[in-house]
Amino acid sequence: MQNKKNLFLNLFFFLSIFLLFLEFFKLSLKVDYLVKEKKLLNSSANKTENKKVNIEDLCETNCKDRFSRLVSEEVSHAVATLSSKLNTEISVKEVKINTSKKTSYIPMGTSFSTTSTSWTEIPDSGVYIDLLNDYGDKATVSWETSLKVAHGNGKSYARLYDNTNKIAVDFSELSTEKNANYQQVSSGNLPFWRGRNLYKVQIKSLNSFEITYSGGKIKIIY
Repeated sequence: MQNKKNLFLNLFFFLSIFLLFLEFFKLSLKVDYLVKEKKLLNSSANKTENKKVNIEDLCETNCKDRFSRLVSEEVSHAVATLSSKLNTEISVKEVKINTSKKTSYIPMGTSFSTTSTSWTEIPDSGVYIDLLNDYGDKATVSWETSLKVAHGNGKSYARLYDNTNKIAVDFSELSTEKNANYQQVSSGNLPFWRGRNLYKVQIKSLNSFEITYSGGKIKIIY
């Protein structure tokens, strides 16, 4: 970020010098025009009066005043232009965009064991979530839990169930195999349906060995 800032300031500096040079170049063209105008007057005076005429004498009033006025106007215009650009760029630099996101965790029940080979609901796991209205349209949701299988035999499964719409949440199924100790597993982002829905956790055993669920929680980033 610091390198980008330095690069931007360097570019702005060189652009300012270029603009100032351009203004003075325009001024020099106008001065050349005045000088040529003076020379024409001087030449005309030599022909009619047959003597040398001092250019500054011819422009004692009109030319000098006009020249001074042009210089003053061009310098003022150049300074005003550079000042305006500088103020604009400084204002842009001071704008800070907060892109940090928040993370919320929602507990999904405590511990529960079963030997059932059918999906069994965790009694205290129900929670209502309205992802869009509660967390915004940029929110993403996933979930995680810990599972173990008695004696390190068999396989355990867990998933989220949308009790409002009576469907399992797609891609929410997690599993562990032959782990006597708790193993933490987590899902990717999940497609929650719109609306305020009741979500619960369901678990089952592959072959009737006791499995235990613990510490499940939904993770929302918004």
